[in-house]
Amino acid sequence: MSFSISGRGALALIGCAALSLSVAGCSSSGSNSGGGGSTDAQPTGSASSASAAADPNAGLPTGAQLKTDLLSTGIPAGYALDASGSVDTGSDYQAPSASIPSGASDCSSLGGTSWVSLTGFGSVSFAENDYIDKDTSEEFAQEIDAFQGTKAQEVMTALSHIVAKCPTYKDSQTSSTVKISVVTSASPGDGSVVITLSDPQWEGSTTLEAIRVGHTVATVLSSANSGSAAFAKSTASKIAARLTAAGVQ
Repeated sequence: MSFSISGRGALALIGCAALSLSVAGCSSSGSNSGGGGSTDAQPTGSASSASAAADPNAGLPTGAQLKTDLLSTGIPAGYALDASGSVDTGSDYQAPSASIPSGASDCSSLGGTSWVSLTGFGSVSFAENDYIDKDTSEEFAQEIDAFQGTKAQEVMTALSHIVAKCPTYKDSQTSSTVKISVVTSASPGDGSVVITLSDPQWEGSTTLEAIRVGHTVATVLSSANSGSAAFAKSTASKIAARLTAAGVQ
């Protein structure tokens, strides 16, 4: 079976605001022989600390950094990298705007890359690529997104409830109905979510898996005609381990 490859939008750069410090009431006095000397202003660094604390992207990995945590080995024989699907946000951050309009959904996007965007939460950085077997149309897609604040947990929770939004969707190629099922860990926000797409017209099923590591969510898609669940679990776990080893929080 084949799947449409969805693209990502242009990057929006977030500027850094410059701080302006105004110091008033400073006057120089002559030398005093008495004990009442002048008091000099001491830099406390509070302004720079406040600036760092106010930056919602502070400490988040960039797309260039996330790209190094994508898998490049262990891909099944016959799969080739799809150059057009290799995208990342580089060394900049993008505005975390909603991925999809509020209340809208295109459930068929679960069958392609960037399926995590169906949650409606936009990431500030990401890296993704996909591999395709042209002989069988099987696909393996992988993506890592970094989110501000508690958005990563919210993304995982939204994925665990995806069946409420998308119980089924229509396969545009076969006009058949794709059924969606979800299995989650005890606490989806801190664990994993596995989504299975099944259709009687397909030779096998497609498995999607998401794992959260700190402020990042690693997602994979495997449409292998056999063993898609095992492969999705293995690759998602490997990406999560790479993120943990890289110190992602």
